[in-house]
Amino acid sequence: MIKKLLGLACLFAGTMIAQTADTTMFIAALSTDNEIPAITAISASGTVAFYVHTVRDAAGQITSGSIDFAGNYNFPGPVTFTGWHIHTGDATVNGPVTINTGIGSGPASVDSDPSGKGSIRRTANILPTDTAGLAALRGLFTNPAGYYVNMHTTVYAGGVIRGQLMRAESTMLLGTMSTKNEVPAINQNGTGLITVTAVRAFTATGRLAAGQVNFDVDYVLPAKATLTGFHIHAGGAGINGPVTINTGIAGGARSVDTPDTGAGTLFYDVEVLPSDRAGSDTLNGLFDNPNGYYANIHTTDFAGGYIRSQLFRTERSVFPLTMSPANEVPAITGYDASGTGNIDVRSVRDASGNVIAARVGFDVNYRFPGAAEFTGMHIHDAKAGVNGAVTINTGIAAGTGRSVVTDTGFGNLYRRTMVSDGGALASLNDVLTNPENHYANLHTTTYAGGIVRSQLAVANTNNPVIVNVISSVSDPTLKTIGQGGLMTIFGNDLAKVPSDLSGLLSNKLPVSVGGTEVTIGGVRAPVLMIGYVPSAKPAWYIVAQAPFETPVGNQQLTVKNANGVSAAFTVPVAAVAPGAYFDSVSGILFNADNFSQVRPANPARPGDNLVLLTTGMGQTKPALSTGQIPTGADSFIANAAATITIGGKAQVVSGSGVVPGTPGAYYTLFKVSADAPSGSQPLVLKVGDATANTVTIPVR
Repeated sequence: MIKKLLGLACLFAGTMIAQTADTTMFIAALSTDNEIPAITAISASGTVAFYVHTVRDAAGQITSGSIDFAGNYNFPGPVTFTGWHIHTGDATVNGPVTINTGIGSGPASVDSDPSGKGSIRRTANILPTDTAGLAALRGLFTNPAGYYVNMHTTVYAGGVIRGQLMRAESTMLLGTMSTKNEVPAINQNGTGLITVTAVRAFTATGRLAAGQVNFDVDYVLPAKATLTGFHIHAGGAGINGPVTINTGIAGGARSVDTPDTGAGTLFYDVEVLPSDRAGSDTLNGLFDNPNGYYANIHTTDFAGGYIRSQLFRTERSVFPLTMSPANEVPAITGYDASGTGNIDVRSVRDASGNVIAARVGFDVNYRFPGAAEFTGMHIHDAKAGVNGAVTINTGIAAGTGRSVVTDTGFGNLYRRTMVSDGGALASLNDVLTNPENHYANLHTTTYAGGIVRSQLAVANTNNPVIVNVISSVSDPTLKTIGQGGLMTIFGNDLAKVPSDLSGLLSNKLPVSVGGTEVTIGGVRAPVLMIGYVPSAKPAWYIVAQAPFETPVGNQQLTVKNANGVSAAFTVPVAAVAPGAYFDSVSGILFNADNFSQVRPANPARPGDNLVLLTTGMGQTKPALSTGQIPTGADSFIANAAATITIGGKAQVVSGSGVVPGTPGAYYTLFKVSADAPSGSQPLVLKVGDATANTVTIPVR
């Protein structure tokens, strides 16, 4: 919440420039009750998550795309699927098929798992010439409820389970699994790297409507083993908790043998039903408090768990791709092919700011003149005009089962690879520092050296330029920065890759992120966020904490990136320089009793205990160190006493403290007085002789 508010505090006009390709999530909850007429002879259900890959023109109009269907089904016994489609129509009608997965009757049918419970994945391509499919693809973004997905079987040819589409939210979590994380620890060398993708949608009343959790793990065990469990458990580090979301791996017939080497991959889609209280709570918890859950893999020899990891939020970095034969070295001419998409990096960082583990996703919409066989999709290390070595590999390669064949030349390659050590990790850290020195390449049997290529960024050799430095509350009049407070640095070319540090695995902020560093008064400042808004002028900003050690007075601030150091910018520093966060409506205030935000529709009332979000309140008791991330269990009270007035009336202030989880962010707690005037009133915060910016507060 606090980082979101700090993001709002930067308040840029305009919007992000639309990418030429992207992937969007939708979800549908399927039921026999949703069929028209309803199916009453059997009870069956399912959940489908949709990965919708779109290509847009310069005006933002969708021109083609692909949809990956990831479905779970739950039938009382085995069935044969004879159709899986998206239809046009709301929940009250039966509509025509507009997007087809290719499952059909006869040879195109698919048998379910013998248990009647399982998962299935298919891809549907929507070509520019597919008028109905293209209209449906565009319609998903404007009115998803106007479309439904239907699964058909031999017995129920007209449809057996159905559900309307919903726009979904997703979160990707990462964990480094180890025998050392088990409780008690196991003295063997088993490891793994796991990503968990949680997808959910809510009803209009706020109830969970549909959910799915995707498990994706690469594991390395000392020897071949039989896996008897793969779950998410509720519990923090050092605690053994109950299983709450289960992949279905178990003992006996449901066990899974690893390869002889002990190394392998597991990939599962698990449906989370709204009726499953533990599963629903865990699904929501993965969004709100992922570190309170852990993934565990169990074996016959270690039934209580063999390799385990807590789950952590990841930082997302996206590199758009415009792949062309003309970019190859030497350039390829006379072949009309392209690839549009992005490289999607989900990473975690250590205290030094370096990425220590990541999932690198390749999302390439390929458009070729005809059939082709893809034999490689990689990231290479080299600048434009130079061929470099492969450093990050998706695993697509020549050979049985490793290449990808397209009959039409049209489709999407959606692959991921885990990166946690060696040359790949070193390359990835440089991608996040100097992306122009790396390129993505797609290879085929005919063009083994590469057929379409794109640098991850345009070359940039500019040194940083600082335009302005103000308090992070974003009032341009607040030029003085308090020791330990947050400041926003605006400028050009401050960094090469944005970062919000949401995947930081440390209790202290780093002072270097992707080669970008801030120094003020000769002291390096911890970095909280590096942002980029192309439509803003200037386009770059950095939110950093002024070190407590920064001398008081006018100080020189510089920004260093991978290209060099900026000219110095003079910044006044004081022991205390209060600032109150605000947005276009009012100050950022919360009711301390129910955590609701104070807004015109939820005004403050006399007697309410309110929390005002602030910065620049100075040192605390006990003293905080620069960059230290306070936890919820900590209690750091600001040394300086604050006063607050509403409409000129003094309020009773209980004190000020530090917001857990965000260095440099403070709160001031006060009670609204009985004589506080009603309406939209000015609120003024003072600390000693220092006065914060005036914000408004709605009072009833």
